[in-house]
Amino acid sequence: MLKKILKICALLAIMLFVYGICLYAIQDDLIFYPDKTYVGPNMAGVGQFEEQPLVTADGHLIMAWYAKGQKNKPVILFFHGNAGQLARFAPLLKIYHDAGYGIFMPEYRGFAHSGGQLTEDTMYADAITSFDFVKNRLTPEKIVVLGYSMGTAPASFLAQVRQPDALILLAPFLSLEKEVADKPVPLATLVLKNKLESEKYLAKYKNPLLIMHGKLDKLILPYHGQKMFAISPSKDKTLKLVDGVDHHQLFFDVTNHQQVLNWLQNRF
Repeated sequence: MLKKILKICALLAIMLFVYGICLYAIQDDLIFYPDKTYVGPNMAGVGQFEEQPLVTADGHLIMAWYAKGQKNKPVILFFHGNAGQLARFAPLLKIYHDAGYGIFMPEYRGFAHSGGQLTEDTMYADAITSFDFVKNRLTPEKIVVLGYSMGTAPASFLAQVRQPDALILLAPFLSLEKEVADKPVPLATLVLKNKLESEKYLAKYKNPLLIMHGKLDKLILPYHGQKMFAISPSKDKTLKLVDGVDHHQLFFDVTNHQQVLNWLQNRF
């Protein structure tokens, strides 16, 4: 009987080991969903944007779009979610450009025309490259960083290392580890390559902050936004929990952007 139990335990151990190896190997495919077929600004119906490719610190070329705003208005540096490409998100940002704000949108590595491999380190390094380009080449008086979903990770990182003039997080998560822990995938947190610890970075940011989260969000549960708000030491911070709105609607319903725009216009 003991031998039989030991054999079963050994078999289970092997199965768990193989499961862990497979989960480690395919995790990027479970987290990132890049659209590799590039669509330019004119084809996307946002002719106010122009292509502004960037060279990363390690020599890769990543696509970025820029729409020039009014001289006295901030430039909004925007980071999108874990799927699609710039063309999917740009139409919803027209409301800010129509109000006079400049918009700068860098692409992630491996998405559309952008080269290289997306990892936590390259995501953060490219976020710095993008911020510094906006500050030093576009020379706006102020920079607002706006992140949606996965884009709240590089946005939160910049909040610590570059201290933008305002930070807007739409459907943020505390960390990738805590977000994955909410999902029914056994042992997934044990094999994560990327941590994306947004809560750690936000704790160092003291400038104006807006967090919005849909109350019906099942992808990133609203408690993430609530805890991020509690962590923030900012004296000018706002939390908006939006009734009847899920993860997708939070960004792709323009009425939610009107709320963001109202918040911005009260500060700039």
